[in-house]
Amino acid sequence: MKARVLTAEEIQALPRLAIVFIEYFDGELQRQEGQIFAGMKCYDGTIVNEDACVFSDFEKDMKPSWFDGSYWRFWNRMPTEEERRAVPWDK
Repeated sequence: MKARVLTAEEIQALPRLAIVFIEYFDGELQRQEGQIFAGMKCYDGTIVNEDACVFSDFEKDMKPSWFDGSYWRFWNRMPTEEERRAVPWDK
């Protein structure tokens, strides 16, 4: 199964305890960060990653911040470097 970026609707439809992989685009530096974090869907519909960051407004999180242009994307499985480079960051 190929890794792909999930939509906000797909994330919301995930069952409790589903695992996603979270990637960050740094708006100030205009580049993606190298590290990807695993996150788990909680009973209340939020996703919590390994660093205890909580994501609840997926549509907002997946769009560039008005402040610095940073945003996130969520993968259905751990992407390879080739998959990460092949999928453009939608703005």
